[in-house]
Amino acid sequence: MNDAVGEVVFYMRLAGVAPLRDIPVGENECLLRLNYIPKFAHPLFIQVRQKDNRILLTWQKGNALRGHVEHTEHMLVTDTGLVDVTENEYYGNEWEKGIVDSGSRELFPFEWQQIQQILKDIDFIHYPSCSGCSGFRTPYILEFKDNKNSISYYTECPNSKKENRVTELLVALVDTDYVDMVINRTGGAKSTIPPAFPGGEEACAAFIQKAIHYPPEALRDLEEYRARVEFVVEKDGSIGLVKDGSWPPSDYGFADELIRVVKTMPKWVPGTEKGKTVRCYAYVYYQFVLPTDIRPQYGKPILETNRDKRSWEKIEACHRKLLQNPLDENSILWMGKYYYWEYLLANKPLDTPTSYDSIHYKDDWASYYDSTPVVSQPCDSALKYFYKVLDMHPKAETLIDLYLPVLQLEQQLRRAHNPLAELPFDTVEGVHFPFTYFIDWPKDGVLDTAVDYYVDASASHSYFWVNFFSHDLTKMQEPVLFDDTLQEGEAIFRFSFFPSFHPPVAFRVVKNKGEVTLYWKILLTKYDPKTWKEISTTVKTGHRKMTAAQYEKLLQYMEAVRLDELPRSVYVMMTDGAQWVIERVTDQGFKAHFTNVAGKSIQQVYSFLAGLSGKKLEYVEKYGF
Repeated sequence: MNDAVGEVVFYMRLAGVAPLRDIPVGENECLLRLNYIPKFAHPLFIQVRQKDNRILLTWQKGNALRGHVEHTEHMLVTDTGLVDVTENEYYGNEWEKGIVDSGSRELFPFEWQQIQQILKDIDFIHYPSCSGCSGFRTPYILEFKDNKNSISYYTECPNSKKENRVTELLVALVDTDYVDMVINRTGGAKSTIPPAFPGGEEACAAFIQKAIHYPPEALRDLEEYRARVEFVVEKDGSIGLVKDGSWPPSDYGFADELIRVVKTMPKWVPGTEKGKTVRCYAYVYYQFVLPTDIRPQYGKPILETNRDKRSWEKIEACHRKLLQNPLDENSILWMGKYYYWEYLLANKPLDTPTSYDSIHYKDDWASYYDSTPVVSQPCDSALKYFYKVLDMHPKAETLIDLYLPVLQLEQQLRRAHNPLAELPFDTVEGVHFPFTYFIDWPKDGVLDTAVDYYVDASASHSYFWVNFFSHDLTKMQEPVLFDDTLQEGEAIFRFSFFPSFHPPVAFRVVKNKGEVTLYWKILLTKYDPKTWKEISTTVKTGHRKMTAAQYEKLLQYMEAVRLDELPRSVYVMMTDGAQWVIERVTDQGFKAHFTNVAGKSIQQVYSFLAGLSGKKLEYVEKYGF
């Protein structure tokens, strides 16, 4: 409400009209002021001064036309309760100051008696400070002052049976023709018939569509926009004042183009109020949509629900980026993911709605139960874009993310060609653990069409293992073990330890030609205490020969671990401490186990190797039990 009061005060300032509270009043004197600000009309300031037996009516028309000025939401309340504003708190400072017309005359006694009777009838002395409404507004401030009272009342939608009687009388005393300048609300009271374009709304939309031109700069930058233009339909049906009513604003000239079209419109059927033709406020919207030839070409949109519309908007936004840069790997990847999730939609079983769903969907249950993809062939489209990403030789983590989705789509489409099979996936530099090793493959080898393998928990955890562990092992210059081919009698064990608050450690035991050697590496990393960014890393290394008894002791510990019976990974959420990775390579192949909840048998192995290294690694024994 205070913002709107500030709007009236702003126009008063432009016209140089002082608030009534600043005008001195004598003992036998009273003042009545109406600051009337109808939309798309000149502000009108009317004052009645009664002193002794003389009643003087003066009035001024502000030069600034309301409808040009838009106020902000940053206005300050003064000690007097009114809102204090300055011109720089408004959008634009080019609005004309001063008055466009003024006049004065003495009122007849009966005219003053009419005004006093209305003020008495509505009990204006006890009025609240303000009241208002939302929507189309005609704000004004009605002020009264004598030697006993000082009242300032603001409203946006005056009551026709109360305060509006004062307004109508004062305006009529000034200029009976001014009433015709006030813009009427469209569709307000039942007695009001809004203006209409000849032929109706469909004819109006067709006229705009035929005359509108896409702004060249917007077409170049692939921008879309919903413009709104507000205007006045005069009493003869012609188009009067036209202004931009769009929000948020755009620098591409969308509203300017729509304004140009509106100004060329034929005469409208004017609005009426109580059977009398009146000036009316109207508006039109137009959605600037990019031409079909530069929209996504894979699958025609099936826009039946709000979910469909949101999904298609994402696809289109991504497609526009690709038009600007066809080699944008990130946009190609996201385009594939959007189509992939549309493919999953038709296969994913629908869960029973939860309380969260009830809040989230509310009156949009059609979107919740929508199991129809927004495109007709999402599977083909998804695979097409995933193939494009693979052809660009992406990073290892991207290969990991796409591995299962691509296999899933290929199985669905019964395609034999798999670009992933042509890539040295499990030997990508820096990958110490095969991504596929930690995945629970279905027994029949067929991937579930209802599972999102791009964000599936097992897949994401596997990426975490591959990325996090490989990162540290690479810094230690530890070799990749899973692709080693050993002879009979040879063996390699590696026991990697990744604690949360201590240096990572890797113990590697190598048996070759009857000799057994223990290697150990400790990764020390320095961080910037302010930014916590890595400054440098150093690796402490060492090795020693193991006796036959020591190696036999290690094998006994490993027998207690029962590595062959362990699953490939055991991960428990919300546990903190450390992660253990045990690897073994023999002529029989590769076996690994990862866990963040190591038991006593695994802990004994690490404690035994830490003791053999001779290093002070007491913290190894603090984790896991």
